[in-house]
Amino acid sequence: MSTRLSARDRTAYLHRAIKAADWYVNTQLGHHRPDWNADRGRFLYYYFMPDGRYVPGINWTQGRALFVLTEAYRLTSQKKYREAAELGAAYVAALQVLDPHFKKTVGAIKETTPQANVGGMLDGAQAASGLLMLEKVTRDPRYLRRGRAFCDYLLRNFSPHKGLPWLARFEPVEEVEYDKKGHCMAQCTAIPLWHLYRRTGDPRYLKPVLWAADFILRCQRDDGAIYYLQDPHAFPKPKMNHHEGRGTGDDIYVIRNDDAIMVVVLAAHLATRSPKYIDAAVRYADWIVKNGPLARPLCAFPIQCNNLLDIGRVAGQDYSEWVLDNLQDHLLDLQVLKSSDPKAHGGFRGEDEENEGGIFGGTSYDYVTNRMTCYSAGTLFRLSGKGTGAGFSVFGLK
Repeated sequence: MSTRLSARDRTAYLHRAIKAADWYVNTQLGHHRPDWNADRGRFLYYYFMPDGRYVPGINWTQGRALFVLTEAYRLTSQKKYREAAELGAAYVAALQVLDPHFKKTVGAIKETTPQANVGGMLDGAQAASGLLMLEKVTRDPRYLRRGRAFCDYLLRNFSPHKGLPWLARFEPVEEVEYDKKGHCMAQCTAIPLWHLYRRTGDPRYLKPVLWAADFILRCQRDDGAIYYLQDPHAFPKPKMNHHEGRGTGDDIYVIRNDDAIMVVVLAAHLATRSPKYIDAAVRYADWIVKNGPLARPLCAFPIQCNNLLDIGRVAGQDYSEWVLDNLQDHLLDLQVLKSSDPKAHGGFRGEDEENEGGIFGGTSYDYVTNRMTCYSAGTLFRLSGKGTGAGFSVFGLK
């Protein structure tokens, strides 16, 4: 890590990361007449600062909140972080299907509300990883049981030909769907399998992780960039969003916000020590350094920082100078630290999903978002030297 990072700097970054955890505590829904409120424990998708409107979160936003809160609880032992995390886990429990009537999909996690009839597996995987992080800091077997149930669902439906499941439908007809386009980021569905493998040592959970890592490598260009599809030219050009669709020429196919795909690649390296995985990771890191920081999407910078710091740690290289050179403009300046509004204070601004704004209008900078707050807190925890990024790190929680 860079010699520019003093003990004072590390402390300041940890303080900012803890402020991000406070944002999750302060925006959690369902505290008014809590026993009557089905939103009890739900975190925000994003918050519109000009007038206080918000979008309630879904399964992946629960998972990402758990990443930040479990790290904060591990480092501070403050019960408010554990209590918020456990309330968030209770909402995940309401989303998870454990009724044995559902033979194919038992263990899957619904996307949005307990009444939903579909669940995307990439998003559900983040909720499952959050449960496994919560078990790590509480040792409460409920969270391991539920995290394992999701992973067992993946394992039952994993196919060496089709890969991991893409979508679960519950009613009126139960079915499991697979990705027909070959999305690279869909392989992040394997992340909780890696965390469970590390937790249990059960080799069954490793096989899909290695399959997913090999898939990711097949999406990589010679220059190190990674395409969002294995064969992007076989499909219509993507629309601009917070993952891909930006740039010119073939760069529109390149992933910008990669949802932590390097966790899978680095996991494969740590498990096998095959040089192909670390070589691919280093080429990706070198591409990021050469081509960044990206102005948009805003969420690209913190996830790329997390990639660089973890790749460097595994590969024995130091990419922290690039992170620090760009940290102020692309991360620190986006944290809300001078607001009297507790639903804004501590969070990070930047809405990319609706491109230049969000569903309430205004600009991207009017929104405090779960996505930016989780990614950015992960960067700050890493830079502090005290944390890892939890579920979005190959190392999990320390």
